[in-house]
Amino acid sequence: MKRIYSIIAVIVLTCISGFAQSGNTKIFTIFTSGGCGCTGSGGAPKTFTTHDQVVSMLQKACPGIDFIVWKGTNADAVTETGNNKDNYHGMLVVGELHGDYRLAFTGLPTIVVYNLWEFNAGHPWNLFATGKAPEGSVLTGGTDYKNVKILNAQLDRRNTCSPAVRDKMFNDLVYKVKLIQVIKELAETRILMVTNSVDENIAQVNYRGDINQSFPEYHNLHYTQKLKELYGVEIVRVGADEFYETCAKVNTREAEKVADQWIKNAQRVEVNRAEIVKSARGYLAHDALREKYKCNAISTHIRSVAAGGQLKDRYNPGVGLELGFKPRGIMAVCQNYPDLLIAEVIAYKLTGRPSMFGDVMYDIDNSTEIVLHCGIPVNIYGDERRLPYIIRPHAESPVRDKPDEPGASTGMTAEWPEGEPVTIWEMHSLLNQIRLHTGEVVDGHKIYTGGEDIYNIMCTAKVIAKVDVKKLRDQFLPSYYGIHTIATPGDLRQQIIDMGKLLGLKVVESDR
Repeated sequence: MKRIYSIIAVIVLTCISGFAQSGNTKIFTIFTSGGCGCTGSGGAPKTFTTHDQVVSMLQKACPGIDFIVWKGTNADAVTETGNNKDNYHGMLVVGELHGDYRLAFTGLPTIVVYNLWEFNAGHPWNLFATGKAPEGSVLTGGTDYKNVKILNAQLDRRNTCSPAVRDKMFNDLVYKVKLIQVIKELAETRILMVTNSVDENIAQVNYRGDINQSFPEYHNLHYTQKLKELYGVEIVRVGADEFYETCAKVNTREAEKVADQWIKNAQRVEVNRAEIVKSARGYLAHDALREKYKCNAISTHIRSVAAGGQLKDRYNPGVGLELGFKPRGIMAVCQNYPDLLIAEVIAYKLTGRPSMFGDVMYDIDNSTEIVLHCGIPVNIYGDERRLPYIIRPHAESPVRDKPDEPGASTGMTAEWPEGEPVTIWEMHSLLNQIRLHTGEVVDGHKIYTGGEDIYNIMCTAKVIAKVDVKKLRDQFLPSYYGIHTIATPGDLRQQIIDMGKLLGLKVVESDR
């Protein structure tokens, strides 16, 4: 976390390639006090950063964001944001709120800024953190302060601190303002969900509804409405038949060209070229559907390129998702878990780095957590660098041990660097929660030394991390929290906590 605030202002707007844009982020901005603590007591400041100068500095530091400055009263601002909430993506409140705190609880992502050397009477930090007033208290505008989506920041507008400290305050504010921009862009996400049947339950492996493993009535409707309500994210569902039709129309030469590029860049190839060409066909078909339905993220449960389920048509999408989509800034997961895909989108928008989606296992005696699937990002630094990777038969193929036979399909192996911090986390929209913990990537070969290649065990790709595994395992409840997670390179703990607050979600640090 030491570097978060020094780099976030630079990277947060440079990592959104592949996502649709729809105009600038609009932030309702109001200055509720003078800003210098000179009213009623104390002298005038020797130097002072005015309201206009604050806005000008923010505008320069935050391209793509419009600060809509309110010139009227606080009460009128409450009416404006209440009646026209859809006109704004967030709130910036600079100064004290004496008694009437409704401006902080509009339901919009909100940043409340304390001006150093103003009295704290107008900043009820506990109320901002909890949204709950002490029992028996009476607050202007009512006692029901919900929609807690508040982050706090601070500015020294009298310029009493050292330049380094003042810069730290300002950069922290810029970082938090840009989180509102991320939330605005998240709301522009449209997920292409390719399923065997458009009627099958969403996330039917990862979510069972309750401890009895039963789905609630109208599960899909409730799930999609929840995603729209919380994030503005939409799902476009496409059935297998349309995928098969699209796949049949893919230009063979184009698929061969893509496959040969994947082969050329690979450290090693352990499967027949025809299987890789088939994977490229599937990738191009998914991309065609993505463009057709104007989507910018993908989840898919397809396991064949044609109807009938013949072995020769067996197909697994992981290689195309990791080598095709993610280097283009298009997040994609193999299986239909929109919550985990949304987490990948958020992580990418925050850092420019893709995440690995996978099942999770806990090894108590080696203090390791293992995230495993048959696809893994190779562009984990968010730039042109690529990790070495191997294209292999897919772990679930019935002819996995016969890589030259039709139906071996494709998986891949790549190893994240030892010592790399990693954040392992999930969104749980139906629970209004984010769950997260952090660890450090370890070299599995140094831990599992029994002679068997760990990448031949179960899934072909693994992220193995040192974590507080006993504490994590004791919380594992698959019927409630699912059996999958995502692993994002880097320590994103504070960024995810801050995003959770602005989204109105409870953030559970499962290792603390």
